[in-house]
Amino acid sequence: MDVLDDIQFYVMNCHHYADIPAHDERFASTWVDMPNSEFDPVRGHQMYERYSRELKLIEELGYDAIGLNEHHNTPFSLMPAPSVRAGHVIASTERIKIMVAGVPLNLSTPNRVAEEYAMLDVMSGGRMEFGFPLGTGMEYWSNAAQMDPVTARARFREGLDVVLKAWTEPGPQRYEGEHFFYRYLNIWTCPMMRGRHGQSAQGDRHHPRFRHRGTRRRVVREPQRAG
Repeated sequence: MDVLDDIQFYVMNCHHYADIPAHDERFASTWVDMPNSEFDPVRGHQMYERYSRELKLIEELGYDAIGLNEHHNTPFSLMPAPSVRAGHVIASTERIKIMVAGVPLNLSTPNRVAEEYAMLDVMSGGRMEFGFPLGTGMEYWSNAAQMDPVTARARFREGLDVVLKAWTEPGPQRYEGEHFFYRYLNIWTCPMMRGRHGQSAQGDRHHPRFRHRGTRRRVVREPQRAG
């Protein structure tokens, strides 16, 4: 098999708010504290419509996957809730894979993310891929400074463990961790091909594959924990 047979092409569409002039000296930053008075909801609607057309075109052009990501307090992304966007993309496409990368577990609760992602996977018929970002300093500042960077990595790893257990082990189950406690971990919308996670289902489109990102420069995959 030629190595090119394994190459897949993803298109990441960040949904920029395109009306902010480049190098505008009125603003010291375009992250966290840029005034939201610059946002026009009418123009925002037009941009969402434009990006929806682009996402459909990506499938028509034969690309393998669409990438959606999450950012807050910035005109560089009109996607504070990529799962919401993914639901729309599922309904407007037929073949293409959809990668949500993703909801930072540290800014949510892992059982809810597991449920939400499983719902998307079932809705799409198994076309989903999921990323689990640790999150950046900008995201922490944008969310009430509720995350302590000292414990963020440990909390993230434990949250990922909750997600994988919710996806791969029958519930209800009890989970007791340092950061999360569930008396009844029992998501009721389960992903396609339940009982297998991404590492044991490579090439199987009927299960959500996942990646987690420990730093901005390095992408790694979680070691297999369940078969």
